[in-house]
Amino acid sequence: MKKIFTILAVSALAFTAQAQTTFSYVYNNQGFTNAQDITTGNIVAGKLTYDVQKNGASNGPKFYTAGGGALRMYSNNADGNGNSLSIIAVAGTKINSVKIKTPGTLGSDNYGPSSAIVTVDGAVVPTVYDPADATNATYLVVAATPASNITIKNGNQGAASAQIRVLSFDVTYTDALAVADFTKANSTLVKNTSVGESIAFAKTADIQIINAAGQVVKAAKVTEGSTLNVSALAKGVYIVTGTVNGTKVSQKVIKN
Repeated sequence: MKKIFTILAVSALAFTAQAQTTFSYVYNNQGFTNAQDITTGNIVAGKLTYDVQKNGASNGPKFYTAGGGALRMYSNNADGNGNSLSIIAVAGTKINSVKIKTPGTLGSDNYGPSSAIVTVDGAVVPTVYDPADATNATYLVVAATPASNITIKNGNQGAASAQIRVLSFDVTYTDALAVADFTKANSTLVKNTSVGESIAFAKTADIQIINAAGQVVKAAKVTEGSTLNVSALAKGVYIVTGTVNGTKVSQKVIKN
């Protein structure tokens, strides 16, 4: 049985984004040696990095090969300021979601405890289990805006020590368009920014529609002058992205 932390960063209403990408980082595939100290490194070069801190714990975070290979994050029982793992977006990138996989409960030990503390861009957010996981093996954390920094810390306090053991994490992220590119794109792809039942297109393109959670909710090939029925989509703000003549463009629309 595995335990998964999921951190979902919900996009701001005025965000600009291209289609999301998911990258899986598996600790056992990184060439770490047994009992190696883990500090900083790249997840996706030029886009995502990680930073692991000892904080107030007596033991620093280390990689161990046992149990499939995991980063072990130790607690500081006195005040809950244990080891932490931060996933950091480089400028121009935003994090939509993170799934942090642990071994879960093994015997009497829970390696994905509810005492985990999650922060998104410095603000503590609720740490809850994903209801889709009947074994309480997935934490789901929702933030108000796309994240630049998502941190999970071992916040255990009390007489008994606890570890968070991270086997791997999946990061879903988007690369934001430059402001100039976004402004240019606004006049080239979508005709109507206020949408009822359909979106009208000014160009031929393979498009994706992304919701405020950074999820692709619809994809299609459209032609110049055509419309796409979106009546099934909930009211709200969406981003329509596509490639027009080899150039990636993006535009915000409001579904009424």
